[in-house]
Amino acid sequence: MFGSLSHLIRAAAISAILDGSERITKTALRDIRIDHNSESDSPPEPRKAAG
Repeated sequence: MFGSLSHLIRAAAISAILDGSERITKTALRDIRIDHNSESDSPPEPRKAAG
């Protein structure tokens, strides 16, 4: 989850710099695509043991 949050903040910051707004807004955060598990309403499925 921290990786997804880090990606979201980084992408929003880059977008804010490129569009000149220099602000991270809720709208900007909602518009950024992140990984599937972070965007789904259900919790991630547990990992299966190898073997």
